[in-house]
Amino acid sequence: MSLTPTLIRWLQSEKGRRWLAPLSAAPQNDAELLPTLTRLRRELSPAQAAAVVETARLRQRAARKFPAAAARMFFTRTSLQQASAADVATHTAKRFIPFRQVLDLGCGLGGDSLALACAGVQTIAVDHDPLALALVAANARTLDYPRRIAVLRADVRHPAWRAPAAWADPGRRTDGRRLFDPEQLRPPLSALLAQRWSYAGNLGVKLMPGLAHDAIPPDAEAEWISLNGELKEAVLWFGELLREPVRRATILPAGVDLIATDARADVRTPGRYLYEPDPAVIRAGAVADLALSLGLWQIDPTIAYLAADDLIPTPFARSWRVLEHHPFELKALNRRLRALQGRVVAVKKRGSPVDPEAFRRRLYRHPRGRPLIVVLTRVAGKPWMLICDAVVDGE
Repeated sequence: MSLTPTLIRWLQSEKGRRWLAPLSAAPQNDAELLPTLTRLRRELSPAQAAAVVETARLRQRAARKFPAAAARMFFTRTSLQQASAADVATHTAKRFIPFRQVLDLGCGLGGDSLALACAGVQTIAVDHDPLALALVAANARTLDYPRRIAVLRADVRHPAWRAPAAWADPGRRTDGRRLFDPEQLRPPLSALLAQRWSYAGNLGVKLMPGLAHDAIPPDAEAEWISLNGELKEAVLWFGELLREPVRRATILPAGVDLIATDARADVRTPGRYLYEPDPAVIRAGAVADLALSLGLWQIDPTIAYLAADDLIPTPFARSWRVLEHHPFELKALNRRLRALQGRVVAVKKRGSPVDPEAFRRRLYRHPRGRPLIVVLTRVAGKPWMLICDAVVDGE
């Protein structure tokens, strides 16, 4: 089913809402889908019936990204995949509060436009795709922001406007595949940067979480943002949106950040506790900075695991109590698991070539044993294994 602007308008009609509301509230599994479609097609066209079912299912899928609003919003699968989670969009929108007007370039379904409007910023949502603009308009209307969000159909690569600031969200997928090179995005990063003076140099660009450090322009601030321990996106900030030209790791919902300084931490053997830094800290290159700030050390200079002899709660890392650690050897590991009467609930790895799930099936497992985590990594350049208590301290 291909959603169209016409179908979006129909879904907002009284008849469309009457069919859509109950389906959005009641999850439809695959077994229920066929009879539901059959019932809808008795009174609706095939396209309308498909639009109702697809929108209801996408609303349920979107609940994680938009917990307060998904049940009233409109999506396509691609736009939902690319959209920022509401908490992340709210965070980035705060930088634009000093500006009277902001352009949302490549607005998609309008998640960032909605966050900007919620922050009190007059927003112009720009996209060349009529379907994207229809989604934005529908979402602005249903969430009561129609006066703060205007839509403009235009090619963001050839701006015919000037504005105090802009937010750009280039397309990061093609034919369902993710893109990893900033110059393969639609439009490419270089094209967006070439026109930033149309916005007085005040530009924020949302990029893929795996943004390479050598792709960061020297006059930019790079921010990696994670939410609930999951890395969501990288953002480049320019002009007055830039706080300082650094690499920054931001942890949500805690709302704390850490700046990378290319520091070096001590390297020693594992201690009583193992720390796994948040992925935003790792991507920003701030692992050693975290170690220095908390008095931790690395267990290998090339591995993003930290250690300590004391428990130090922090929003920047998870921690586990280390029961024992040894040079890696499968038979020895199984002997120790048997002695501990352990049940391995997860295998974690950094710097190890093993497949964690396949490896876990080769491990001793007591059916009612103590929950354990096995960590495969390197210590001083040598393959190493750590057996940890599966309970995360502090949770």
